[in-house]
Amino acid sequence: MILLLQGILFLLSIYAFGCWVAYWMQETLIFHPTVLTKDYTFQFETDYEELYVEVAPNIHLHALYFKAENSKGIVFYVHGNAGSLQDWGNLSSFYLSLGYDLFMFDYRGFGKSDGKIKSQKQFFGDVQIMYDYIKSQWNEKQIIVEGFSIGTATAAKIAVENNPKHLILKAPYYSLPHLIKSKHAYLPTVLLKYRFMTIDFLKQVNCPTTLFHGTADELIPVSNAERLFKEVSSVDFVVVPDCLHNDLPYSINYQEKMQTILV
Repeated sequence: MILLLQGILFLLSIYAFGCWVAYWMQETLIFHPTVLTKDYTFQFETDYEELYVEVAPNIHLHALYFKAENSKGIVFYVHGNAGSLQDWGNLSSFYLSLGYDLFMFDYRGFGKSDGKIKSQKQFFGDVQIMYDYIKSQWNEKQIIVEGFSIGTATAAKIAVENNPKHLILKAPYYSLPHLIKSKHAYLPTVLLKYRFMTIDFLKQVNCPTTLFHGTADELIPVSNAERLFKEVSSVDFVVVPDCLHNDLPYSINYQEKMQTILV
């Protein structure tokens, strides 16, 4: 009996230690940046302008501004949890072909951006500052906010606290605790510093909203978008058959629907 109790206590201590490590390493577990040197030169098919926007003293986020000829508006793009603008910038030709400018940026510690992500409040605040920059250049009636994957909750929050023309969420998750629990049921989600409650923001969005999700998404199950749509039925939900997570921007269903939105 004593040996059994000792074994249980040992396993509990291992579990507690694992939870402690997970808590203090959340940024490493959630975000997977590619770091670029400041003099790195991008090789895109489209022309671009590089910008640095100050989000805190001595902290600047790096952004790329792609401009269309006779632009009809601008897409403010909040990207996923990995890579850098070196990867995300390859999406630019699609938006430009539809007559829209594209503005995308790297989070702290990604690409050429300074600093480190340290809290949800900081993360949300940085994205709002980047949106404020675009809002100073454009009428909001011409701004489309688009979020992908980890960026969907923040994009939804931007739509709630501002007045963009349209909100687009690609491969959204119901909430980060819900997503983590579905993949790692043994982890206590109460320890999550990053809640990213997409559902809470989506319920407050007033602008037209479109969700896209692939049925074969291996990272964020389509059930997340289905649940969002069930609870907020006013949104438009486009299901993309047999589409993997990172293939969504290149799917015919997505691109055809976007042609009706970016008019």
